[in-house]
Amino acid sequence: MPSQPLNLKQAEERQKRKSPNVSHETFERPKPPSFVLLYGQHPVVEALKNPKRRAKTLWLDQSRRDELSGHFEPLLYSHPNPPSLQWTSRDYIAKTTQGDGIQSVPHQGIMLRCSPLPAIDEHVLHRLMAGSLVIALDQVSDPHNVGAIIRSAAAFDASAIVTTDRHTPYESGLLAKTASGGLERLPWCRTRNLGDAIQGFKKAGFFVIGLDGNSELGLPQLPDLRAQRLVLVMGAEGKGLRERTQKLLDFKVRLPTTPNFPHLNVSNAAAIALYELNHRLRV
Repeated sequence: MPSQPLNLKQAEERQKRKSPNVSHETFERPKPPSFVLLYGQHPVVEALKNPKRRAKTLWLDQSRRDELSGHFEPLLYSHPNPPSLQWTSRDYIAKTTQGDGIQSVPHQGIMLRCSPLPAIDEHVLHRLMAGSLVIALDQVSDPHNVGAIIRSAAAFDASAIVTTDRHTPYESGLLAKTASGGLERLPWCRTRNLGDAIQGFKKAGFFVIGLDGNSELGLPQLPDLRAQRLVLVMGAEGKGLRERTQKLLDFKVRLPTTPNFPHLNVSNAAAIALYELNHRLRV
């Protein structure tokens, strides 16, 4: 008698029996890209200046040859291992960068194929902690937000960013464009367990501050922070900080927004908090 086709539930149960030791997390964990296509002047220029980047191919818009030659020829001349340079059409760059998930990419006629930045783990990160301000993201998944937060963190002198490995995008052209060159300046550590990473910072003498719109304590009401070392933790929009993350905080604060309209996205909230904390550390 021919076997009956499995329904979805039966198929899932059979797969579990075949692979009892494989967790669902194995399938959810993202893989780093083998290469990255960066676009736009700031991300590409900063990548070419970064000795940790292995640049492969640089495409430039041939209709802007006179203008772009002046910007990029000195960079390529001084580069220890310069990428190959190809003058091409603006349409070719536009079509190639459309794969980043948006239809109209602001590439400015500039595109670079390069290696992703080398991974940084928590042990290396602690040796890099020369500064006093670190930002940590608890499952912030939108590349626009992550890129914008990296840009603000670099601008307000944060010394590193720490993110969860899952539910966090890897670097991409879109993320790098939003970061506007900050991706090359700010060490980025991805961790499988954000709670353990936060505990490591606490043992190293950092105070941990989490942003939560429901907190009774406002950010300006924090005690004197001079000579302190701080970790600012931001949660995902909607979900906020996870329960275990909240338990590790030394302070949970909110921004002093108007009660009638308290809504800020996570990247705007991060920029305001980074400015305030950077100011408080120095006053």
